[in-house]
Amino acid sequence: MTTVKVIGAGSIGNHLAHGCRSRGWDVTIVDLSPEALERTRNTIYPSRYGVWDDAITLATPDQVTEKVFDIVIVGTPPATHLGVATAELRDTSPQLMLIEKPLSHPDEVAIRDFVHLAQESPTRVLVGYNQRHKPNTHQFLEAAKDPALGQLLGLSSHMLESWDGILKAHFWMASEKDSYLAFTDQGGGALLEHSHALNLMLHFAQELGQGNAVKVDATIDWVNHESGRYDRDTKLNVTLDSGLVAEVRQDLHTWPAKKEAVATFEKGSVVWTMGDSSDSVTLVAADGTQKNRWDFPKKRPDDFSGEITHLGDLLETPKLPSSLDIEHGLRVMDVALAAIESSATGATASVSDLGMID
Repeated sequence: MTTVKVIGAGSIGNHLAHGCRSRGWDVTIVDLSPEALERTRNTIYPSRYGVWDDAITLATPDQVTEKVFDIVIVGTPPATHLGVATAELRDTSPQLMLIEKPLSHPDEVAIRDFVHLAQESPTRVLVGYNQRHKPNTHQFLEAAKDPALGQLLGLSSHMLESWDGILKAHFWMASEKDSYLAFTDQGGGALLEHSHALNLMLHFAQELGQGNAVKVDATIDWVNHESGRYDRDTKLNVTLDSGLVAEVRQDLHTWPAKKEAVATFEKGSVVWTMGDSSDSVTLVAADGTQKNRWDFPKKRPDDFSGEITHLGDLLETPKLPSSLDIEHGLRVMDVALAAIESSATGATASVSDLGMID
């Protein structure tokens, strides 16, 4: 049986533990805090999935030092991702490691150091941008690759959702300031917390032949508070290898939430949307009429089923290509760091390659 260690008993840890259990895998959730483990058992897991799963093992780190796992999932706050992942690579070397998005807080030195280690490790390291493995994402690309649409003229991606929506998934917090969420330097803020939009744009750009990001013009609305600051609204114009300028918008104030990506062509557009109970893809003609629509009804756990299935595929076929490989998560960090630089200087910033080993 496939064995999985989920490090972190917070919101994402519960989602991914449930997804792994849905495949019948042996799951252990590990957290430094006994209180967090009890909250998982008594509140988070049963409130989301109906009942606690007694087959899940709950443990503090000292209780699992001797056990070997096939998959390790890092679901701790972003500023701890690389430290936790480094320890696991050095001490346990699982077959797969999935680090929840974003890969890290915005620390270029720490990221470069981790890349060195990951490249030398036998473990395949992935970054958990689960939107890449959802049905509407696959359908979007199928529709957008139709030659009848003509030349790609524009690409945009938006993840707009207020704090209210985010805190519903972290109901044990009284405020965003109770965690990393309200601290950009810890991996919070709109730029990294909502980086699914940036990640989807990069994914769609590559799949549609536009290459990688090369430079960024960014406008960031910063909020200062007594303990730090975070970016409330980020607007990015990202120039791609092809010369196309893609637009990315992520914020923490829009209500109701709007999660959408659009590819505009000479003869129509393809629209990707994400909702609470259904995702969709719409094909729109150049005159604005709807030509086709695909709906994908879902519940929240379904958002992670494609990602978990992909992990199983990688275990069975280790050489299978993966759009979750660390290089893709690194590209998000490349652009995010350039966006912070652009916002600070008021000038266009070049996108570095944090995956480049000198």
